[in-house]
Amino acid sequence: MHLMRFLRPNMVLCELESALRPPDVVEYEELVRLAAERGEPAPEPPVVDEFVRWRRKEAVVGELAELFARSGEVRNLAKFRRDLLDRERKSTTAVGGGLAIPHVRSMQPRSLVVCVARSRVGAEYLAEDGSPVHVFFGIASPSYDDSDYWKLYRWAANAFGQESWLVGALLDAADENEIVRILKGLR
Repeated sequence: MHLMRFLRPNMVLCELESALRPPDVVEYEELVRLAAERGEPAPEPPVVDEFVRWRRKEAVVGELAELFARSGEVRNLAKFRRDLLDRERKSTTAVGGGLAIPHVRSMQPRSLVVCVARSRVGAEYLAEDGSPVHVFFGIASPSYDDSDYWKLYRWAANAFGQESWLVGALLDAADENEIVRILKGLR
């Protein structure tokens, strides 16, 4: 499976706008910094209800859906966004270590679509390990065509699992073309 058959620089987003650091996180980090300066113990982290966390994830999913739509292969963006959200409700596609592989089979894509997005600050994506997600490797395919979909999913899982440097390299990449070059160099 050769990734370059599917990934183009226009399908890469260098910074997710929806992944801004939430105000409660920024405020808590400031309290921790002040406590450290004073030699006091760090305060307890704020409790953020699941609804608020899910809304943050929905914003990221919406932005990813728009990135998929850049391909021109998505028939109905609203339905596709709903399909991505329904997939995330079943179980998170955040695999830990700062990586998520959002993937969905849906009637909305006309063909297999691949995208890559990153967030240097990290997006709340309800990862099992609790860590923010920095790199999103997205795969969408028509429901009736899953052969390449599963090959590409296995390739991504193996590539990111075996190459511990990969997430860091994608975060350090200067632009979309460099991200594509890094991924193109993998087999």
